[in-house]
Amino acid sequence: MAFALPSSLVSVFDKSFIKPSSLTPSTQRFHKLSFVDQSLSNMYIPFAFFYPKVQQSEEISRNSHDELSHIAHLLQTSLSQTLVSYYPYAGKLRDNATVDCNDMGAEFLSVRIKCSMSEILDHPHAAHAEGIVFPKDLPCANNYEGGNLLVVQLSKFDCGGIAISICFSHKIGDGCSVLNFLNDWSSVTRDPMTTKTLIPSPRFIGDSIFSTQKYGPLITPQIVSDLSECVQKRLIFPTDKLDALRAKVAVESGVENPTRAEVVSALLFKCATKASSSMLPSKLVHFLNIRTMIKPRLPRNTIGNILSMFSTTATNEQDIELPSLVRNLRKEVEVAYKKDQVEQNELILEVVESIRKGKMPFENKDGYHENVYICSNLCKYPYDTVDFGWGRPESVCIANGPFKNAFILKDYKAGRGVEARVMLHEQQMSEFERNEELFEFIA
Repeated sequence: MAFALPSSLVSVFDKSFIKPSSLTPSTQRFHKLSFVDQSLSNMYIPFAFFYPKVQQSEEISRNSHDELSHIAHLLQTSLSQTLVSYYPYAGKLRDNATVDCNDMGAEFLSVRIKCSMSEILDHPHAAHAEGIVFPKDLPCANNYEGGNLLVVQLSKFDCGGIAISICFSHKIGDGCSVLNFLNDWSSVTRDPMTTKTLIPSPRFIGDSIFSTQKYGPLITPQIVSDLSECVQKRLIFPTDKLDALRAKVAVESGVENPTRAEVVSALLFKCATKASSSMLPSKLVHFLNIRTMIKPRLPRNTIGNILSMFSTTATNEQDIELPSLVRNLRKEVEVAYKKDQVEQNELILEVVESIRKGKMPFENKDGYHENVYICSNLCKYPYDTVDFGWGRPESVCIANGPFKNAFILKDYKAGRGVEARVMLHEQQMSEFERNEELFEFIA
């Protein structure tokens, strides 16, 4: 991407593979993937956490090599301990249905970046500049070649600040799974004695809920990453403007207390649809974490892709107006809460139906995703509290991806604002950015 910082700024200091600190029992050697897991390619969920200058002893601080090595050793030791409980992330895909938990380990890169952290975070095209802290070409790649299921990069800047980027295989788990891992790993890093007093206890459910018995195993993934001819933009919806938008929509739609995700995704969908060369019909799909919707409820520490979806379709101009969109989104999520999310899981039904029709999920009858927009809502997931011992991160970012027509929403800093990552076709993005209604509510 033309806006990205040159890769020549990055020099690799060390590359190693971090294995679990104790062997995975033979009884846990093979981790069965659910139908939802199998539908996803081995693309990664890529997060990066930026921390200001890390305080070390005076002797270590005088030597940049020693300082990087010291931080890397600290993180590698705690990662090794954490992988004992999160053993599938240290394994290798045996096929599309199984992880061989062979303790191959996670890949760990230590690099130096020849600029200050502020040059990344304050870059006019920060969404692309931030990519420098991720392993080159990795974050949203479809990794079919038996690569590592967890890849970490520790980056040290000239100013003394660091970034920790982590790419988690989506095959193993969703955004909630990732947050569980990060909280446990950072806790062990802050207090190495944690593993002796409070052992991380993720609950891997494998295919026990979304079994492949009914529809048969999937030989190949159905939902894959594709960044061709796409660009990503980061949009910030500040608290004051977002509150004004929510109040306006509440009055016009009659929806009580519309959520941040409802109004932001509706506005993005409206603007993207208007910027499309083939406007209507179009569909907005929201992925849905269903841990609390399954009976009995699943605990938060459940690891896997515990997902469904709900959607609303626009067939005319009135359907893409915000009051109508938000009313329909609220109605659909209420319907979703009343469904049996195992037997009536809309994501599974979409994959099954697409296979029956000989197309990919979310494609229209002509084989295009042109008018289907996918939203992942990470608001209220406290990624900005991940503390490895250096306090809260100054910034948390997500790498570009994973495909065209994607909206990823997350909390903006510690307030009630929203940061949206929008991925569109280049030509559509140029129209999208000129929408006056959008500019009214972004920073």
